[in-house]
Amino acid sequence: MRIKELLQRRKQSTKIAIKYGEESLTYKQWNEKAADLSNRIMAQASPDSRNIALFLPNSISYAVAYFAAAFADKVVVPIGVKAKGPEIVSTLQYCEIDLILTDTNGMDILGEILKDYPYQLCVLLVDDENPRCFHPECGNVEKTDAIGFEGTADDVFLMLHTSGTTSNPKRVMLTHQNLLSNIESNIQSLQLTAQDVTLITLPMHFGYCNTAQFLTHVYLGASIVILGGIFFPKSFLETVQQESVTNFTCVPAALLLLLQYRFSSQYDVSSLRYICFGGSSIPAGQLEQLIHMFPTVGFVQTYGQTEASPRITALLPCDCLKKLGSVGKPIPQVRVQIELEDGTQAKPNQIGEIVVQGPNVMKGYYKREDITKQTIVNGWLHTGDLGYIDPDGYYYLTGRKKNMIISGGINIYPEEIEEILLQHPAIEEACVFAEPDAILNEVPAAKIKVSDRGIDIHALHEYCSQRLASYKVPTQIYIVEELPKTYNGKLKRY
Repeated sequence: MRIKELLQRRKQSTKIAIKYGEESLTYKQWNEKAADLSNRIMAQASPDSRNIALFLPNSISYAVAYFAAAFADKVVVPIGVKAKGPEIVSTLQYCEIDLILTDTNGMDILGEILKDYPYQLCVLLVDDENPRCFHPECGNVEKTDAIGFEGTADDVFLMLHTSGTTSNPKRVMLTHQNLLSNIESNIQSLQLTAQDVTLITLPMHFGYCNTAQFLTHVYLGASIVILGGIFFPKSFLETVQQESVTNFTCVPAALLLLLQYRFSSQYDVSSLRYICFGGSSIPAGQLEQLIHMFPTVGFVQTYGQTEASPRITALLPCDCLKKLGSVGKPIPQVRVQIELEDGTQAKPNQIGEIVVQGPNVMKGYYKREDITKQTIVNGWLHTGDLGYIDPDGYYYLTGRKKNMIISGGINIYPEEIEEILLQHPAIEEACVFAEPDAILNEVPAAKIKVSDRGIDIHALHEYCSQRLASYKVPTQIYIVEELPKTYNGKLKRY
């Protein structure tokens, strides 16, 4: 099976598939709109075009564009709408994009960014029939055939952003089979059915939302409700009540806001079977308070990684109190081990690296065979996360080997921010690190060595804001005399 078949097999269904505000689509209408847009893609895309970018916010348009690309047998490359010009241009060139799907609002943003793009580029608007062509006098971006196409479930379908810098980006290649196996594992783990209704507030281009919510519910022929804007407990609870939502997936920051909301008891949440959460830790005491605040809701602690499509483990409601702090056990079809530095398997309660094996493990990093070989060894995905397994078979996270910062469940890579800082003429050295935050768990901060002590910190924040998505901009920038180095001159992170 291929991802496009999830929607195509429901092309006669008049059931409401997806809702956003006052707008909704049945499965039949969704098929028709995706097919129409797919025809436009085929008419505009160059013959050797494989990868198509999506530059759309959470919306029905995103859902239509996603499956339009699938119908056209293209590889979907989502770009977050909060991304800034250098990030967007870097992705387009690295992923060999010559066609973007967006809407009128997205076009307003892209118009300025793309005026100096050195290759021919076509932009199709989901809400406008007229394509926009940039630089028709230029040639197409050079294609390397780095993915290939066989017309099978082993073809790459989705490329999601992970660590990397604008000059050295990195995308995870997920095949149809990777995604389908994780969908089926997720359904089996939570016993989801066609009667379920999921509420989406996470960005739809995040692996967590893409598989566990968006594609899982299309697979089932269930219903999807999109809640726009920033997460607010009031609008969340109102929507659960109005739409009879049965499951919701979020990051711990949303749960902490929910815990602080005084009027939760005024809403009927009896339809809500599960709240799944992951991406960063939540204090055990606060989680216990939430469980008691919503006694009819099953809280599911999950652990995953983009490279694993992404879900790896789940702590089901029946275990949530007796195993507080655990991320649970592997979901069906997924194998997990704790590996020590010498490559041997750890015993219970021994801390080591979490390694994962299963049909959900990525094909590799796009055009980065060297890093792929370092990450997938003998069929095992080395996550870079540290943890242990207890005598009962439950997994716990204790830290990470990587430099990653997790802010509100979003992965932020220090090297990406450092690269931008070092492009500033007054900055000689930079080190980005995590600072604690009461709501987001961690936020990025930076220490810099400068050539001009009179540099304006406010101007530096503005400089970063113009080049980085808002959540990547350091909340604090500290000027220091020196940055500590290791014995061989590398930055000593702390």
